[in-house]
Amino acid sequence: MKDDFLKFVDKFYSFFDMKYFDPENNNHKRIVQKRIKIMMSTPIMNKWINQNIWFGKDQMLTNEVLQFLIDSAVEYFDDDDFNKNIKFNSDEWILKLDVQISRLVKKN
Repeated sequence: MKDDFLKFVDKFYSFFDMKYFDPENNNHKRIVQKRIKIMMSTPIMNKWINQNIWFGKDQMLTNEVLQFLIDSAVEYFDDDDFNKNIKFNSDEWILKLDVQISRLVKKN
């Protein structure tokens, strides 16, 4: 019983001891930049950019796309987790981007 309790406590504290990206850390910045470059170079993202003529022209919508990419890049600290869980060359991922942008458009 005591061992089970100690395991529970360890899990509880390890949950709060998660790694996160530090915007002041140059290594972390390089990781995020590398991930954004990877996401921007996927075929599905290239197709999406070509179909959205406002990208790069409308600052607010372009910033929303960049924020989406940053959020995706920092969602997982570990590269293996990022590659496994962020399906950045999938229809589902690009649909999430479309939904986020449509929410912004509705607000304005």
